Amino acid sequence: MAALFSVALLVGTACTQTPPTGQPSTGGETPVPGGTLVRAATGDPKSFNPILVTDTTSNLFIGQVYLSLLRRDPKTGELIGGLAEKFDLSKDGLTLTYTLRDGLKWSDGAPFTGDDYKYTAEATVRSRRTTRATAFVNVVGADDYKTGKADEIKGIQVKDGGKTIVVTFNKTLCTAVEDLSGAGAGFILPSKPYKQYFDPRTTDTSKTIDDNPLNMAPPASMGPWIFKEFKPGDRATYSKNPNYYLGAPLIDELIIKVYSDSAAIKAALLVGEVSWAGADPKDWDELSKVESLKGFEFATYGWTYLAWNAEATKAPWLANKLVRQAMWYGLDRQAIIDKIVFGHGKLLYATQPPGNAAYKDDDLNKYPFNPQKAKQLIEQAGAKMGPDGIYRWTDGTPMKMRIETNQPNTVRETILQLAQEQYKQVGVGIDPVLESFNTLLERIRCCGKDFEGWISGFTGLGPDPDQWDLWHSSHVAPNEFNRWRYRNPDVDRMLDQIHTGPDCGEATRNKLAHDVDKQLNEDVPVIWIYSPNDLIFAQKTIQNFAPTSVSTTYNIEKWWIKK
Repeated sequence: MAALFSVALLVGTACTQTPPTGQPSTGGETPVPGGTLVRAATGDPKSFNPILVTDTTSNLFIGQVYLSLLRRDPKTGELIGGLAEKFDLSKDGLTLTYTLRDGLKWSDGAPFTGDDYKYTAEATVRSRRTTRATAFVNVVGADDYKTGKADEIKGIQVKDGGKTIVVTFNKTLCTAVEDLSGAGAGFILPSKPYKQYFDPRTTDTSKTIDDNPLNMAPPASMGPWIFKEFKPGDRATYSKNPNYYLGAPLIDELIIKVYSDSAAIKAALLVGEVSWAGADPKDWDELSKVESLKGFEFATYGWTYLAWNAEATKAPWLANKLVRQAMWYGLDRQAIIDKIVFGHGKLLYATQPPGNAAYKDDDLNKYPFNPQKAKQLIEQAGAKMGPDGIYRWTDGTPMKMRIETNQPNTVRETILQLAQEQYKQVGVGIDPVLESFNTLLERIRCCGKDFEGWISGFTGLGPDPDQWDLWHSSHVAPNEFNRWRYRNPDVDRMLDQIHTGPDCGEATRNKLAHDVDKQLNEDVPVIWIYSPNDLIFAQKTIQNFAPTSVSTTYNIEKWWIKK
């Protein structure tokens, strides 16, 4: 599932291969150990259990302690050896074998083995709150285990004293390595401490990992940092992990500190309180002039979007394609690029992001800002203008609805304000709703039809064109990713071929992905507003800080602080 590419990274920055603005430290000096790093965040994690979350904020906290079997080459983004030094997919695509590195240890001294991977997989499949179970849907025995017909997933076998993991599939899976090695499957939990509270060797499906007390207090680490404590609304603190397989960090401590908004983060950067952080586009020019800071800019494999719930009870017009097209014409996206993100992004017209081999937009409708066209489409759909300047739907209901977004997020809040103003001009009333990200996420992932529109983003969609989990109708369900409740049998068919073949060749899959793009561009389940650039600033005192378009912290164990 390429839609989850970024969670395989320590501090998710999965992007296109665009040279950065700014220069990394050149090194050459003798590193001085010690000190504390401070990373800024704008919210708390929903959980420290990677099975239960996929959002960027939670994964920022989680990715310090838990890892996947493979990691990404920081220059190319390709999956390379990590905890597993080797991996092999059989020619028929039905068997995936991993060989772990020698001597891997959790921070508590326990050996890391294939049993930890199998434990995490089984806990994922049984979870009632996860969106990650689809990574294992084609693994032999996964469905029997999920439904309680078996007490293990037969298709995941651990051999050679825990060093070898063999995964077998019911059918060819074009995304097998991507799904099972990192992004889709998520990070790996320490089975020994977790098993005290949840033992997966049972057919009792009422028992899950979902309410495990360790979910908010990671008991052991395979990452560069060891969890120490979490103070909600304030910070999480970590110490360096001497057992980290790439070497213990030179720096002693990491703090991820929660700030109220981007203005507070900017102030903290300016006084040196924060070591590195993402920046608001409006602050780029100012921060770039600060002598103590260095800035980096990358294009991303992602998009900021305005989504529509096609089955919204209170806005039945959203089920009509003409109305959704009208809403795209009614939003001035170029103004968003120019005046809200100040050029730090690129207009987008469908789901494949720029930089992806499947991306092209020459034959896609660009939906240029055209309020009159928007009105024509709304009327063509059957609505009639009311005396108050708001259209009435075919059942007489005023076309008024909510659009929600998360705060603090200056960009999304400003986009929502603009959308409210511009949609009023085309006869659609908008009730803006601002809420915490965790509140918004919970509403759209659980609550079916009681929401209309929302502004959010997907980061790290990845180089693989597979987006089966985002658009396939089988994923219209609680805790799944098709939260816009989009259904199109033709798109389902093409997505199935991208996902499971029979032809897993790059050319075939990319052509199918573009055909999906064309249909999505016509159907408008979401308005793709733009593909944002990732903006990062760091104190110049942080040595060996050399982010790439793939990862910010791939070499964090080598960072040190120059006095």
